[in-house]
Amino acid sequence: MRRLAAMCVVGGLVAATGVASAQSAPQEAPAAKDTAAESEAYPGGFLRPGFGARVGGYGFRHADGEGVWDNCRMNGVGVFGTLDLDKHVFGEVGLDFYSAAPETNEQGLDRVSTHGTVGVGFRMLPDFIVSPYAELGGGVEWTRIEALQDGETLLADEGAYPVGYIGFGLELNATDNLKLGGAFRMLATVLPKYGEAQGDGSWKWNDTTVSGEGRIETESDFAAQAQFFLRYAL
Repeated sequence: MRRLAAMCVVGGLVAATGVASAQSAPQEAPAAKDTAAESEAYPGGFLRPGFGARVGGYGFRHADGEGVWDNCRMNGVGVFGTLDLDKHVFGEVGLDFYSAAPETNEQGLDRVSTHGTVGVGFRMLPDFIVSPYAELGGGVEWTRIEALQDGETLLADEGAYPVGYIGFGLELNATDNLKLGGAFRMLATVLPKYGEAQGDGSWKWNDTTVSGEGRIETESDFAAQAQFFLRYAL
């Protein structure tokens, strides 16, 4: 009888343990499902890196008030990296190379610039096929400026200057990894001061555009910038 009673007690404990396990399993399933879905959306967790390339250009508004943003027109290419902190917030670091457009050379100016920038952005609809976003950033610009007169270099100057931008764009989620998009930015940078306007659209460099130290005078100004990019998210 004692052996039978002991067997009944052990059997009861085993049955109770099985019932408790069966009751707790459904409660853990939703959490596991959420974790799996989250892992599928961001394979590397919330810190999701990416990289890409872009092309674009920028130009300053004419001082005579014509409303055309092609003064000192610059075209270029760049590379950049991104880090998604979550679906909405991301950081970006970029390196872009620009050179003067042919029409800028015709105005009597040659220029090359390198922009190193960092920024932070916010994607508004990351789960949609097309998501608008906003971005704010800044960095350093190294630029070399040459004043041209009748095809000859009169004066050359170079230096490093601060640069900043605020922009808006659209990103197309072609796949979970591949993104295509475009952006418009207002770029704060330096603009060389031209001399006297000539009848043929060119500029004549004179003493008012050159400082006493033999440097080309520059001023801070805003340029309208457009970019098209391809990005791959890891």
